[in-house]
Amino acid sequence: MSKDNKKKNGVASFFVRILQGSLIGVGGILPGISGGVLCAIFGIYQPLMEVLAHPIKNFKKHVKLIIPVIIGIAIGFLALAKLVELLFKSNMEVATCVFVGLILGMLPSLWKEAGEYGRPKSSFISGAIAAVLLFGFFTYIEFGTEVTIDPNPFWYAVCGIFWGLGVVVPGMSASSPLLFLGLYDPLMGVITSFLDNGVGFVTGKLSFSAAISGMQFGNAIPFGIAIIVTLIGLAKPVNYLLSKKPSQMYHTIFGIVLGTTLPVLFFTIGWGSSVVLKIAFIVLGFVAAWLLDKLSRRFAGE
Repeated sequence: MSKDNKKKNGVASFFVRILQGSLIGVGGILPGISGGVLCAIFGIYQPLMEVLAHPIKNFKKHVKLIIPVIIGIAIGFLALAKLVELLFKSNMEVATCVFVGLILGMLPSLWKEAGEYGRPKSSFISGAIAAVLLFGFFTYIEFGTEVTIDPNPFWYAVCGIFWGLGVVVPGMSASSPLLFLGLYDPLMGVITSFLDNGVGFVTGKLSFSAAISGMQFGNAIPFGIAIIVTLIGLAKPVNYLLSKKPSQMYHTIFGIVLGTTLPVLFFTIGWGSSVVLKIAFIVLGFVAAWLLDKLSRRFAGE
């Protein structure tokens, strides 16, 4: 192959990886879509885990892959965050119903994937324990405590932990617990503050100092640090468990997703009015997630 062809292929590959990273970033924002699953589909999950587990040793090895993917993730993350924020401002209950449907729509695929590794009793037990513990925990938060969750740097760090888990653990979506805790919409506001103020500066509507002051660094920094710490801290143990105990691990993930989604369905959505309409939006989200899963698996050649 000539040098020109190699260069063209290298440029094409760079932009393909940016596109894949953008889709992963979208998966990080859109409820029901796991960034970890998309990483696996695009063949990025294993290299990413290697870099996170041993960054100094493996970064140079995968740098040509990781850099465009990171650029793409940032693009997808910021672009869709604005749309999600607008949906919540337009009608929070409808948006929540659609997003719950999206999450529920991924459960059949996740259950099927868990079954590919067999279903010993220990897998059912681990999945059930995860579901019961998390459902019980969020039920306690709803009815057994008067803790008021006021979005602040601590809670944005909690958001970062969930988001990191959504990348490291394939199949897990960070959205369910954040929807229940009322942190999903405020987090979108933090993310879009960078987009809005950046656009304002580029278009000349805002000075540099005004744009910087409008960006919510006080909330974004703990969010970002928590993501990085979670990714690095859990990459190696999660990788180990997925390789040694895949059935138990995937059934546990299924239990986690179920146990964090049901509280949103039962407690967050108000069922006192417009019941048929809300069910219709949940079904709409479910069908959309099912179709997205079919498309992603066809893209992956499955």
